[in-house]
Amino acid sequence: MRSVAIVGANLAGGRAAEALRQAGFEGRITLIGEEPWRPYERPPLSKEFLWNTSDVLDKFFLQDEGWYADNRIDLLLNTRAEALDFNAGGVRLSGGQLVAADKVLLATGGHARKLNLAGADCANVHYLRTRDDAARMALDLRQGARVVIVGMGVIGAEVAASAIKLGCEVTAIEPMAAPMERALGKRFGQWLGEEHGKRGVKTYFNRGVTVLKFADGRVSAVEIDDGTLIACDAVIVGVGIIPATSLAVDAGLTVNNGIVVDRRCQTSNPVVFAAGDVSEQDGFFGGRFRQETYQNAADQAQAAALAMLGQEVDYCKPMWYWSDQFDLNIQFCGQIPVQAEVVVRGDTESNAFVAFFLSSGTIDGVLTVNRPADMGIGKRLVERRVSASADRLADADVSLRELLKQTT
Repeated sequence: MRSVAIVGANLAGGRAAEALRQAGFEGRITLIGEEPWRPYERPPLSKEFLWNTSDVLDKFFLQDEGWYADNRIDLLLNTRAEALDFNAGGVRLSGGQLVAADKVLLATGGHARKLNLAGADCANVHYLRTRDDAARMALDLRQGARVVIVGMGVIGAEVAASAIKLGCEVTAIEPMAAPMERALGKRFGQWLGEEHGKRGVKTYFNRGVTVLKFADGRVSAVEIDDGTLIACDAVIVGVGIIPATSLAVDAGLTVNNGIVVDRRCQTSNPVVFAAGDVSEQDGFFGGRFRQETYQNAADQAQAAALAMLGQEVDYCKPMWYWSDQFDLNIQFCGQIPVQAEVVVRGDTESNAFVAFFLSSGTIDGVLTVNRPADMGIGKRLVERRVSASADRLADADVSLRELLKQTT
């Protein structure tokens, strides 16, 4: 293999380029991105970037600007990949140019899902996916601004917390019974909703937005499905992403909820690999799904790089993510079984605890709140499919490390 083209100058694309060079690949690497920015980290966009945009200009890039030239990586920014041209052997750009490549990595990520309502494209309706999105959003998150959050998944909940920090009046609307309910389960989703309420977020759960009241390109109020009208200066929408699969579809690759890959991160075409939010992969607990997490984007991209080099790769990891909201560090690894036995270590009232989600005595999931050190062990308990009694898990005198040692 003499050349690799990576479509997506983001976290996954950047980590893949790094991994190729670290593994000794000396051929040509071309990193293609539609944004004007070299690869950067997205998690701060809903937090630190909003708090002080002037203080973060260079903080969150994966590498210094000179690193790409020093490592002989051709960085094509503000550039759209138009097609995979298998006949010509590479990636066709929007201007018609061909980037020759023996293998291609699709790290195309996704696009923020928009509301299907009139007014959803108004200037003060914001969707957070890119650095430029965050910069525009920050202009509306001013002291005293009335902000409506639509969707209380991770992004919506984090932006709600940031808006409170910035002195905004925040109202959140969520169609489920609690924020982050799919990620945390009903019990801990309700706990999180209470924490948002204590800090000033007004919440409407089990409710959806039906109308955006707008004029002159700006929304002035949001109407929800019980008829309540909520005046606003800005609307923040966090209702998920749509995977960017158009290149794969047009190239005839197998696509389902994302670009289908095997455990080598290889698509249905042997010269094309995929990683990150766009890839549909084997689930650790069975089935297939996409992982929209920072860690998966980084880890799967590195695995894909090694697989492209012909190394043995068997990528299949449990989901792990974190979220920082107010003074809460929330981390989760694994899954929440349908009929989970839930065991709590610590005190939920103090907002410092660990929750274990068991299926027939086996630890399927671990949630930590303000206990980040415990997640280091918690991830391994999930990965090793450790079984433990509820009494031992709840007992703070029983070391989690001791439970882990029992499996070795």
